Amino acid sequence: MLAAMTDSPPEQPPITREETAGLPAAIAADLLEAGACLAFGAHRAAALLGRRAVEQVVVMRRVPLEMKTLHQKLVWLLQAGHLPRNLAGHARTVGDVGTAAAHGGEALSRVEAHAMVVSSLAVARGVLAPGD
Repeated sequence: MLAAMTDSPPEQPPITREETAGLPAAIAADLLEAGACLAFGAHRAAALLGRRAVEQVVVMRRVPLEMKTLHQKLVWLLQAGHLPRNLAGHARTVGDVGTAAAHGGEALSRVEAHAMVVSSLAVARGVLAPGD
């Protein structure tokens, strides 16, 4: 069984070190690992690591504790001006797929996991490295 798993190389991760440059090390590491998980077909793991990266952004921006759900936290980042409005679609993807990964019972598709990883990077960069 192990041989079958390693017969074909994984796809290239959707995130590069260059794209995470300038982000805090822990967030960059989570995003890069999320990309690696996606490349190996670990879709839920990829989405959960993307969510964790965004949750770290939330803590860094001191989102009020009253904001309990991921959706509430992302809306607060948008309304407070920390996340540019043009990234609202990425925030919606992070909220929807991140919640499904953490609380849903169904498997995530590769398309959903890919969207989550890319959107998590967009949200992190949008909040922590605006204008880059």
